[in-house]
Amino acid sequence: MLSIVIPAYNEENRLKRCLKPTISYLKNEPFESEIIAVLDGCTDNTRAVAESFQCEFTNLKIVDYSPNRGKGYAVKTGMLEAKGDMRMFMDADYAVPIETLPEYIEKLKNGYDIVIASRRHKDTVIEEHQLFFRELAGKGFGLLQRIILGIPYYDTQCGFKLFTEEAAKYLFPQLKYNCSYFDAEMMYIAYKGKMKVMEMPVKWKHDGVTSMPIGSSRTIDLLKKLIRLKGNHKNIPEWKS
Repeated sequence: MLSIVIPAYNEENRLKRCLKPTISYLKNEPFESEIIAVLDGCTDNTRAVAESFQCEFTNLKIVDYSPNRGKGYAVKTGMLEAKGDMRMFMDADYAVPIETLPEYIEKLKNGYDIVIASRRHKDTVIEEHQLFFRELAGKGFGLLQRIILGIPYYDTQCGFKLFTEEAAKYLFPQLKYNCSYFDAEMMYIAYKGKMKVMEMPVKWKHDGVTSMPIGSSRTIDLLKKLIRLKGNHKNIPEWKS
């Protein structure tokens, strides 16, 4: 069974564009699947949008809570709610098409614990770029991570990641960050735990909308959290695949 977690904070406009092709794809697949839409303190009509798809896909579960807790909290909540032996999360902006999934599933079948999409992979196709300075900031973040955390992954932040059930149960209970830095935290734990990770190319398209701020205060916050992250995880339990 495949579980797909979609975190959403005020995504009434984008969630429909994500759910429609995802449900259409899953309906034509031979395996059982579920979608868990995690509404992270939404104040718009995101719930109504999600509910409108439940008659079309009965295995669409809505987890709704308030107040807003952050993307990391939302993904963790959905992943621990999931029932699948394969568990993934994808962003509501649908930057990565669901048709990407078969190659990723094949990697799990070949023994990988985690398969992550990477916009920095040499074979990745970027159909629509972010603004220049935002894309540059993303690359700088990746470089900082590799320097401070010592991890080998070039893109921890792309919102399309697939896990085995066991990997999800190992990783997500250990996460301490509720914010968008949870990806870096998670991949640090995976690396230190010696999990088998595959960083894959992807077809990626920016939809022109973003709520993530950039600037000096954001950079300082980033540095503090990256440094604190290592201290938060001095005793990572052994991963047993």
